[in-house]
Amino acid sequence: MSFTIVDARNPKWAHPDNNKIDLEVNFEELPEEYIPFTADPTDGVAHGRELYTRAAAGEFGEIAAYEHKNLWYPVDRTFVEVSTESLVQILLEKGVLTDEEVDMILVEDTRTVGFAVTTNEPGEKIFNGS
Repeated sequence: MSFTIVDARNPKWAHPDNNKIDLEVNFEELPEEYIPFTADPTDGVAHGRELYTRAAAGEFGEIAAYEHKNLWYPVDRTFVEVSTESLVQILLEKGVLTDEEVDMILVEDTRTVGFAVTTNEPGEKIFNGS
């Protein structure tokens, strides 16, 4: 379906390559006066190609520069943690803990942190080229 262009305004480049133009367009067939529209010279509909051609020719005013928009942004969260190793070291240096007590409170823990693929079956020799 193709729409009849009544007017367009506020053209600005929609892409850093300056190959698409954002406009506010008044189409005869729609009840809204102006709606946002991105005109593309390779658009599948005639009114999209026409809007691009007319806007690029300056018919709707000077085309404003492209403005980069950050779509992703970092979400930061501050954490305060106590290093258990540092705390134990301080308590040891202050004489609050003895070496024997340190050995009792330090716990070693092994956790699975990822997976790897083995290159051979158990008991199979690995060829290393020598």
